[in-house]
Amino acid sequence: MEPNKFRESRQAINRLCKNIDNLIEEKSQEASREIYEEVYSKWETLNPQAEGEIQERSVKNLSVKINGLSMRIDKLKPAKKPSIRGAKKESTNIVWDDERVGQLSPAFLTKLLANMAKDEGATVCFGTTGKGIRPNYQILYSDENVIVFTGSGHKPLDKPLSVGAKKISGPFSYGVVSSALANK
Repeated sequence: MEPNKFRESRQAINRLCKNIDNLIEEKSQEASREIYEEVYSKWETLNPQAEGEIQERSVKNLSVKINGLSMRIDKLKPAKKPSIRGAKKESTNIVWDDERVGQLSPAFLTKLLANMAKDEGATVCFGTTGKGIRPNYQILYSDENVIVFTGSGHKPLDKPLSVGAKKISGPFSYGVVSSALANK
């Protein structure tokens, strides 16, 4: 191959190799792999056209450089996909009705009724987040006193369930809860 054309081809391959090197430093696996494919095809075109000892040695040196880049690209980790765990997922709030209250376990309903203290004027509102198996709940007693309880331990909490964020259901009477337990 004519020395000037060979030198231009070799320099073009070297420039692309520098680009790949920069992309590897930026840990961009996909982009560096794309340019690598281009470099490799140019090298394959140049290799059989090399004439003489100098050109053959130059092609061999390019081969070593290209193989080294290939190994460095292979060591790169693919770009991370957004984490499912960390991603904000739309939470669907639980819709509480008499049937859903009836699906609560007898043990849960027994402890709920015990916390309602046989106050037949009391009402209970359930939290609408979570799975609805052991929801936090808020009892409004007939004397206007409000206490919030954990669903798992039925222990009083310091803060009320947030009404503004629609994280609390409508009220259910003592009668609804007691009949749900009686139907178990």
